[in-house]
Amino acid sequence: MGENENNEQKQSQETVSPTSATAPSSAELDELRTQLDAKEKQLKEYLDRLRRSQADFENYKKRIQKEQEQFLLIMEDRLISEFLPLYDNLERAFRSYNHNKDKESFIEGIERIFAQFHSFMETRGVHLINALGEIFDPAKHEALITVETTESGGKVLEEFERGFTREGRVIRPSKVKVSKKIEKKITATDASPTGTPEGSPKEG
Repeated sequence: MGENENNEQKQSQETVSPTSATAPSSAELDELRTQLDAKEKQLKEYLDRLRRSQADFENYKKRIQKEQEQFLLIMEDRLISEFLPLYDNLERAFRSYNHNKDKESFIEGIERIFAQFHSFMETRGVHLINALGEIFDPAKHEALITVETTESGGKVLEEFERGFTREGRVIRPSKVKVSKKIEKKITATDASPTGTPEGSPKEG
C-alpha cells in the first residue's frame, strides 16, 4: 500500500501542466508583436514599391508608344515634303495647259515630271522588276492569265502592271500573262513509222 502511494506522488511530481510549460511570457509576446509589425511594415513597403514600379512601367510604355507615333508622323511628313515638288510641277503643267492649250509643251512637262519621279524612286532604292520576255518567277511575278502555246512555256508574254523592289525586297510583284506549253499527244499516226495507222490496208 505504501509503495503505491509513493509511486503516485512521484508521478504527480513528474507530471507538469502543459499550459504552464508552453505559455509564453509577456516579454516574449511583446517581442513577437514587434516582429509581426515589422514584417507587415516591410510587406507594405514591398507592395508600395511594386505598385510604383508597375505605374512607372505603364508610363514608360505610354511614353515609348507616343514617341514612336511622333517618329512615324515625322517620317511621313518628310516623305510628303519630298513629294511636294512633283505636285507643284504637275500643278504648273496643268495651269500652263489651261492657259495656252499647248499640247506639246504639256506632254513635255509631264515627261519631265515622270523622269523626276523616276529619279526620286531610284535614289531611295526602289527599282522596277524586269518581267516582259523573262522566265516567270513566282517570287517577283503574279500570273493573272495563262496562255497555251506550242513554244517553250513559263515565259512572261505581257505585263499588265509594273512591279517594284526595294533593297532586294519585293514591294509589289509584276502582274503578267504567262505562256504554258501544250503537251503534244502521241496519236496512232505519229506512232506508225510509215505514218499509216496500224490495221489499215496498205496501198499496193
